[in-house]
Amino acid sequence: MLVLALASTITGWGLDFTARRTPSEPVRPATVGNPAARTQAADIAPIAFLFGALPGADGSDIKLVGVIARGKQGQGIALLAVDGRPALALRAGTEIATGVTLAEVRADHVLINRSGAVQEIRLPAKVTPDGIVKVR
Repeated sequence: MLVLALASTITGWGLDFTARRTPSEPVRPATVGNPAARTQAADIAPIAFLFGALPGADGSDIKLVGVIARGKQGQGIALLAVDGRPALALRAGTEIATGVTLAEVRADHVLINRSGAVQEIRLPAKVTPDGIVKVR
């Protein structure tokens, strides 16, 4: 009985390996690349990290800590934490990193000029501590 089961298993494997099968549909070459145009830039930060680049080494990680706004012309001083370092007080028009400039300081946000592209960074919302109730 065991010999019969073994013989049938080996015969089944032999037929599977030697059977000539034709594909159900014709073989088509695969296209290389994406034929559709990209609409967004690829995020290369994980790949750059593998090659030793530090995140935000080009001034890309900027956090607004505080502002001292002066008038409505966008002048003033902003407290900015760049790339995880302690916050620095920078005047409007100062270069933060290569190609990155503090363009304007407003009461609740700053405008950063990155080689012609303007980015707005807002002050973080203040969290109300526990036990304090706002009354209108």
